[in-house]
Amino acid sequence: MTLQLPASNAADDLWAYVKNSAEACKAVAADPDQAFQLTARWNTVAVISDGSAVPGLGAAGPLAALPLVEEKCRALRRLAGLEARPLVLDVKSLDEAVRTVASLAQSFGAVNLEAFVETEAMELKRRLTDLGDLPVCQDALDALPVVCLAALTNALKAVRKKITDVRLVISGAETEGLALVDFLRLAGLGDVVVCDRSGAICRGRPGPTNWVMEELAQKTNPRQIRGSLAKALAGADALLLLAGGAPLQTKSPATLMAPNSIILSLVDQPDSFFFGATVSAAPNGPLNQLDACLALPGLLRGALDARALAFNAPMKMAAALALSKMVPEAELGAELIVPNAAKPGLVTAMAEAVSAAAAASGVSRLF
Repeated sequence: MTLQLPASNAADDLWAYVKNSAEACKAVAADPDQAFQLTARWNTVAVISDGSAVPGLGAAGPLAALPLVEEKCRALRRLAGLEARPLVLDVKSLDEAVRTVASLAQSFGAVNLEAFVETEAMELKRRLTDLGDLPVCQDALDALPVVCLAALTNALKAVRKKITDVRLVISGAETEGLALVDFLRLAGLGDVVVCDRSGAICRGRPGPTNWVMEELAQKTNPRQIRGSLAKALAGADALLLLAGGAPLQTKSPATLMAPNSIILSLVDQPDSFFFGATVSAAPNGPLNQLDACLALPGLLRGALDARALAFNAPMKMAAALALSKMVPEAELGAELIVPNAAKPGLVTAMAEAVSAAAAASGVSRLF
């Protein structure tokens, strides 16, 4: 195969571009914030994985995570117009992951962590955020709480209940459960019981514990319910299921719950599981599909538009409110509590809300 060189004038044009970039380099050297004006950083997000928790495969390694990361980048480009770049890390420790991402951080405007073990994702997110001015998000810690609050808000409207009055049971007590509890409490939820495989988490429960369970014991279960998930569900208004949740003897939890019950699941369930619930939602249903893709594109788009320094609670709260409002009051009901992820205007509405919240809370470079 013969290499075809460009015509001389095309080569001259290309070389002129390279030489002219020197002016941009000088401008950024004098004022680093100019990188958001003179480079693609303003629109670039890195989707990063170490392959330690590839869905369905577990610790399969970075190369096995690459197809997932690439597909997520394509989705973010389609839905939010982001220049999303896949990066998989062959690292042996959390310290090495922090150093690697931190060394690359100035190439991006935001980072999304994908297919990390959740406890490591939480610590990596915290340490990277503490290091500098790069917003870092992870689906289970940031996007899914937004989706859950929006879904719960509209579900409660459908059954005419208030979040301050309801009793919620969460099945699943890892870092995802803790992040969800913290976020829902900010929205006014007071009575929440979290269950793991050993039942309801409460103060003084015997058996193995860790820092996540200890925090949950202090923040949840105000009535100090002890025992199984079924016992916690007695009279509850809503159930929210996370991955790795507690076992349940009955196939229809709504039969244990209060009238006009709500069941929201972030893991696939058979249709029979929701029997008797007034409002239900899951990732695999024809309607009310609960997935991080409902929130992540808008969160990232808004953070980049604001040139945010971090993702904070006001930004996520604004995203949840914007997401809930994408279901018009006239259409809202048991069959429709969240919009389709591809609904026109969804990403724009959420991004505008997130950007405004970033400005109001002081984490935006633009204001």
